Amino acid sequence: MSAIEGRAVRTAVIGYGGAFNIAKMHADHMLQCGMQFVAVCEMNEERLNQAIGDFPGIRGYATVEELLAQPDIDLVTVITPHNSHYSLGMQVLESGKHCVLEKPMSITAEEGDALVRKAKEKDVMLSVFHNRRWDSWYLTAKQLIAEGRLGDIFAVELHIGGHGHPGHWWRADKSISGGLAYDWGAHYIDWLLGLVPSRMTTVRGFTHKLKWHDVTNEDHMDIFIGFENGTSASLSVSSLAYAPKPNRRILGTKGAIISNGDEEVILYEDVDGKRVETKVTSIPSSWISYYRNIAAHLTQGEELVVKPEQSRRIIAVLDTAGRSAAEGKELTVPFE
Repeated sequence: MSAIEGRAVRTAVIGYGGAFNIAKMHADHMLQCGMQFVAVCEMNEERLNQAIGDFPGIRGYATVEELLAQPDIDLVTVITPHNSHYSLGMQVLESGKHCVLEKPMSITAEEGDALVRKAKEKDVMLSVFHNRRWDSWYLTAKQLIAEGRLGDIFAVELHIGGHGHPGHWWRADKSISGGLAYDWGAHYIDWLLGLVPSRMTTVRGFTHKLKWHDVTNEDHMDIFIGFENGTSASLSVSSLAYAPKPNRRILGTKGAIISNGDEEVILYEDVDGKRVETKVTSIPSSWISYYRNIAAHLTQGEELVVKPEQSRRIIAVLDTAGRSAAEGKELTVPFE
């Protein structure tokens, strides 16, 4: 892949929906990293006009084909419902443009693998927007682990959710979302895999559909992962959990971490034979670092932080966990 030299990376987005203003955040980060935001594709006329109002001077297109035909676009970010990421990502890559996909990368492991192979075939960059790698708690936990404060990690337990109706929107529709664990769960699995530097050997999934029968996502899901180095890891995602539990608990031979929220990190360790609990001063979050790395990768050849093969692993876990729950047995993980 040849570098973009002598000018800014020219970017566009597919999808400018109103939920959480995610597309605007992407565009803002692109601009703050020195990229040139030039175009948007959005089928909804009101949202298209909103994008043009937010960023005067950009061009608007109603179809993906029109946008991808433009020669002055280097990078396209796909910000659409989950079940469209694969098909739109393939279109972007086939056009010869670099591609960022909002998480999750895809719904199935096979789709994720096809995206990785297509990017290699077309010699273009593919990355997934796992900006949460730059969350305060995660940066802090990684630093403590690197310093040896926890010793050898043997268990990682993650949890997201609570009790409440998931709402009537596409994120609660399994045919569109992929399932309960595909939204925030994609970030959590990314964290989990980043904390355990070992090959996955097994995945076991359990699902419960007990209360929210007017939506099709699972109400509760547990995922258990075994690793070659002996580490065990788990993720629970729930809309049925009346009682809270720590969002993140990391256990090591010399210490442990509990974390709730974006910044809180509590370290437990022995000091002179006594267990000491310390609220650690956390490293600030830096979500903009995602696009800073993308820009540096495309213009200077800097190593890509969020590699497509890593995102494929996340989808392999989610897909395999769903199949495991349906089949009632432990399964091996593809592409490991």
